[in-house]
Amino acid sequence: MRKLEDYEEIALIGYPYDGDYIAMLDGKGDRARLLGGELCGLDGATLTEQASALPRYYPWATHLVIATVKGDRLVAIRDY
Repeated sequence: MRKLEDYEEIALIGYPYDGDYIAMLDGKGDRARLLGGELCGLDGATLTEQASALPRYYPWATHLVIATVKGDRLVAIRDY
């Protein structure tokens, strides 16, 4: 899809591991940027545990996604 920006790499806990990250996304389409997130299953945590640890109130116009990262590239975003 696209190369991760430096600030996105820093905001992803567990990066540089490949895999799915539960993350907050700001914007849509080509303007979408990851604000932060965590590698799914990090230290044995379930997706439910990880999602419940995220902030309860998100900045306006952001939403929860699963972002797939491979190498230094964001390859997929699944919006729920």
